Amino acid sequence: MARRFPNPKPDRSSAPAADAGAPGEGLIARSRWVGLLLALLTAGMLVLCFAPFNVWPLAYVCHVPWLLMVGLSTSARRVYVLSYLMGAAFFCTSIYWLFMVTGLGSAVLFAIFAVHFPLMACPIRHVIRRRRWPLVFTFPFIWVGSEAVRSMFLLEFPWNLLGHSHHALRPMIQISDLVGAYGVSFVLAATNGALADLLLMRWLPAADGATQPPRRRVLSPVAAAVLIVATLAYGAYRLREGRTTMSPGPTVAVIQGNYPNYVDPRAHGQVATPRQRADRYFELLDASAAEKPDLFLLPETPWYMSLNAEHLAVASRQDYYGMYSSVTCYEAFRRRAMEYAAYIVTGSASVEPTPLDLRAKERRFNSAFVFSPDGSPPARYDKIHLVMIGEYVPFRFGPLRFLYLWINRIVPFYSEDYEYSLSPGEIFRTFRMTDRAGKSYGFATPICYENVMPYISRRFVIDEHGEKRCDFLLNLSNDGWFLHSAELPQHLAASVFRAVENRVGMARAVNTGISCFIEPDGRVHDPVAVGGKVVGPEVDGYRVARVTVDSRRTLYARAGDWFALLCIGLWIVFYLDYMLIRSVGQLQRKEDAA
Repeated sequence: MARRFPNPKPDRSSAPAADAGAPGEGLIARSRWVGLLLALLTAGMLVLCFAPFNVWPLAYVCHVPWLLMVGLSTSARRVYVLSYLMGAAFFCTSIYWLFMVTGLGSAVLFAIFAVHFPLMACPIRHVIRRRRWPLVFTFPFIWVGSEAVRSMFLLEFPWNLLGHSHHALRPMIQISDLVGAYGVSFVLAATNGALADLLLMRWLPAADGATQPPRRRVLSPVAAAVLIVATLAYGAYRLREGRTTMSPGPTVAVIQGNYPNYVDPRAHGQVATPRQRADRYFELLDASAAEKPDLFLLPETPWYMSLNAEHLAVASRQDYYGMYSSVTCYEAFRRRAMEYAAYIVTGSASVEPTPLDLRAKERRFNSAFVFSPDGSPPARYDKIHLVMIGEYVPFRFGPLRFLYLWINRIVPFYSEDYEYSLSPGEIFRTFRMTDRAGKSYGFATPICYENVMPYISRRFVIDEHGEKRCDFLLNLSNDGWFLHSAELPQHLAASVFRAVENRVGMARAVNTGISCFIEPDGRVHDPVAVGGKVVGPEVDGYRVARVTVDSRRTLYARAGDWFALLCIGLWIVFYLDYMLIRSVGQLQRKEDAA
């Protein structure tokens, strides 16, 4: 009985050439337009998988057209070009909101990320046409390896991972506490691989041209079905277990303003002044105090102020038109924390004068401040993972400073008399609080994009001894730069996985939204809404609810991205195997020619 996926031998007669035609390939092999259509079909379905469309069933089939194009096309060059165009189309369409901040920067970013698709196409093509290995086993490692590289290295952009499409399907995402969001992506990619295997077995015969044995036809779908059932079974078990491990924590009031930000405010008419923003936030905070929360949470930089002691020591106490002084803001927060007998957490800038530093007269940080009811000086966390270009320009210090000076002149926020690049924090700081019932809790404050980075949350939650030191997370964010676009629900989708990965509750206060609560099992509840409207123009408000705590510690929180690194390693192995087999083939051809 012929085998479906035999190991090739150096003798090229035992396996078809990578670019040789095969019976059944038809139009896919010959027509570049059919190949383009298949690539764009995959790009379109990928876009529909994610917010705001959330057509999650497409995640199980979206890659199939692309895999067929990669496996059946006779032109390797065509495969790589079409794969690159597909990647560019996906990123430009799915993450279009980045163009609202920087057109040139977004174009460069998407051009770089699109390279991942031809880089995946190469080993995929190899395992299909040379090795004849089932995609149900190989494609998930390649896809997740690519997601992990994009998320963990260089530009570090873990946005719209395939698994994020399932953020609302709680039974499917519970495996994130083992392997992170990458585990959900793996299962979905395996299903795509299984479906592609069925079609390839029909259109691409075995190496020796024999009919495929029945057991090979059922191997891929059975493997995918087993993987899905196992994932759902584990999810059901963890959800049932959570009924005993999860419990109500402190009461938190999340305050949401609705102030879009613009790179050039002059081009958008009248914009609220810092004083107007401050007045509205204090109004909402005072209104929510009637429900006696244990903690008030405001967004990242709700208006411009610097609350650190170094700045307040030299700052003017005088308010001026359009802005309260930082001293006034500090005293207002401190007074309210004592009056309401509650903690207040707010975003703010921190400015530290550095008169002896010839490179910069001051260092600025994106910070979160925690005011306590006893009136003591607020605790502070400085954001560690800054956003390139948005919050800093690279190469600011060191031998490549000339690159910094050049880039700094072309970024959207450049000014000759203002240094906008921030400095990163260094400590994953956690805080303690006591609620009105006398119970003590630990919490941390990932700021904005930090809530998308998996390593940030787990470093907050687990200490160096592997013990859980954080009961819940407070995400402060300012998503007003992206108006009311798809960025808001996409940001929320990524946040859901941080809660499940670490089994911690979460409260989010986000300028323009989506401010809400997330339970340790991924359930989103109590969003800020006015008249049933969660996000949109003229929507601000507050919501008071209990944040949920969970006693469980997770493998992912303790071990990190071990699974993602494994996928990267296997992706590299497939590349090495491709290079080896290709080299053997070239040597064989030279010998035959001689």
